[in-house]
Amino acid sequence: MAEFNAGASTSDQTFCGVSVTSEIQVRIRNFDPIERDSVDAVVRGAWTELIDLMPQGDQLAARLGSLTEHADQSEIIVAELNSQIVGAVGYVGAHQPKPGFFQADWPMVRMLSVAPGYRGLGLGKQLLEECVARAKRDDAPVLALHTTSVMKAAQRLYVECGFEKIKELPLLFGVPCALYTKTL
Repeated sequence: MAEFNAGASTSDQTFCGVSVTSEIQVRIRNFDPIERDSVDAVVRGAWTELIDLMPQGDQLAARLGSLTEHADQSEIIVAELNSQIVGAVGYVGAHQPKPGFFQADWPMVRMLSVAPGYRGLGLGKQLLEECVARAKRDDAPVLALHTTSVMKAAQRLYVECGFEKIKELPLLFGVPCALYTKTL
């Protein structure tokens, strides 16, 4: 299994009842299929709070296992802290199955997820940066993603990491959705 150097972040906050005052060593690495339940639990935990914000949130709830269900069509990347998976994202390469509003030669970011108790540590940014690195590895012209209007923190992260909103998309789960890209 490949392992990637994710660096460290520094924090003086309390997470999951533990005071964190020193560097946090996070492993950003490839998913192992035996971790499916752990990854699905992180995704459900990260996205469940959005269900009530979406008129069709029940449709989202039914799809919260889709990251691992599509593992054969993407690279699933996990963030591990203290031997626990606390974040995950899918990197879907060019010419892999994806929604029709993505150009075929664009890789995409799928379901960036960080467990609620571990937000604020920079894990989402590290997972997103790993997707950018893989897109560059693949000589992709851009990296794309889509997001909804209820995902305010995610949208701030995407803009901070150089993604630009390029167009509005049809409603997703009853809320406005937009396509973002980052030129590589």
